[in-house]
Amino acid sequence: MANYTIIIRSVFTIHFSHKLFYDNQRDWIRSGSQVSTATAIQAPFSFYYVKDSDWSTNHGYNKWNINFTGAAGVNNTAIIKTIYDPSITGYTLPKTAAFTNFSSTGGNTTNSSQYNVSSFDDGWNFYTSNWKSGATIYFPALGFRETYNKSGLLTGVGGCGSFWTSGASSTSYARYLSFYSTRVGPQYTNSRSYGFSIFPVKE
Repeated sequence: MANYTIIIRSVFTIHFSHKLFYDNQRDWIRSGSQVSTATAIQAPFSFYYVKDSDWSTNHGYNKWNINFTGAAGVNNTAIIKTIYDPSITGYTLPKTAAFTNFSSTGGNTTNSSQYNVSSFDDGWNFYTSNWKSGATIYFPALGFRETYNKSGLLTGVGGCGSFWTSGASSTSYARYLSFYSTRVGPQYTNSRSYGFSIFPVKE
């Protein structure tokens, strides 16, 4: 459904035989137009970016969750994994409402008193259930691959984090968690051509 960079688990990073991050000198495919999903499958290490749109010409709401037949709201719709889901076997991408406990309102905020966090350390330690108490889960500020300025460069490492959910919010946009040290956004939407991270959860 969208570009993504690296699979993250709560306790370890999954390692592949190829480099987890390419440097900014990587010869990314520079495309001023979208490509088909079939074309992208044949070039799995290429990055397609199109300003303010979907990277794929095959628009669909259910690329990562077959239960979504239209634009997905922020909800707990059950996940039925598809062959396009980038998660490893036994895991899926989170529901669109998965991160709403990260703020007191469940929505996006720049008011630090509304962050359900313990500390920022190149990423947020979010409380998982109770308000500012109990267990936490760490989301690293991995940055993202840029598409708005049509560069494809890696930006924001150590300062911001962006993690896709399973739901599309329109034919060109999808829902994700966005954060900086000065912002927590459980309900953001953005162009599906951005290269955000993923944080798979157990099926």
